[in-house]
Amino acid sequence: MQNKRRAEGFTLIELLVVIAIIALLLAILMPALQRVKNQAKATRCLANLKQIGLAMHAYAGDYDYEVPRAELRPGVNIYTGIDMRWPVLFMPYLGSVARGVEDYYEIKIYDCPNYPLKEQTVDYCTNAFDLKGGGGEFFGFSKLDDFPRQATTIYMADYEYIPDAGHIKVISKDDPPNDMKVKMQSLDLWNANHLPSAPDSSRRMARDRHENWVNCMFIDGHSGKMESREITVVDMGLPAGSGL
Repeated sequence: MQNKRRAEGFTLIELLVVIAIIALLLAILMPALQRVKNQAKATRCLANLKQIGLAMHAYAGDYDYEVPRAELRPGVNIYTGIDMRWPVLFMPYLGSVARGVEDYYEIKIYDCPNYPLKEQTVDYCTNAFDLKGGGGEFFGFSKLDDFPRQATTIYMADYEYIPDAGHIKVISKDDPPNDMKVKMQSLDLWNANHLPSAPDSSRRMARDRHENWVNCMFIDGHSGKMESREITVVDMGLPAGSGL
């Protein structure tokens, strides 16, 4: 009877070679896979901003084509008692029946998937630049027609995250309503020192959330990405040469 040769297994050296090849392939592929994952999150963020843009225009259609800028609040000489925190004002146009400041966090599209701190419940900030170029916050509401170059003027953008920076407020769903109201006062941009090119001590618009890009929603309601360090006050609707 003919003897059959027994199948031989891998030698230790062959097994180590296979493991080394797999480890090498993983080392090559993991950065690429992470980039793809981050790009997918950035795309979701753009979709969020697009939805908020639709809500913003629906709100404007109901309220004399006006949109909220810097929040009217006690201590501002034009305060009228109106609650004009944009996360609250846009809620009814984003599928929520709740309208109170304590309920805004139900709106999931206020969350950017790439925001590094998951406790943060609002990851975007709005344009409150004084369009006349005088500096400071523009409080109240502006007509859509007040903005020049609507397709290229930013209305909303990624909110920065800088640990322990006092000007970046962490707004948690567990905060008492009065704390939420105070913290939401920081969800706006009104000075060149808030733009991505500014230092950590003052920046409010994100610099590196999506690598070197920042996601924006524009006055006409569309969303798109911009090279973060190239954003200037002109992109916020101010004339060129504004001394901010």
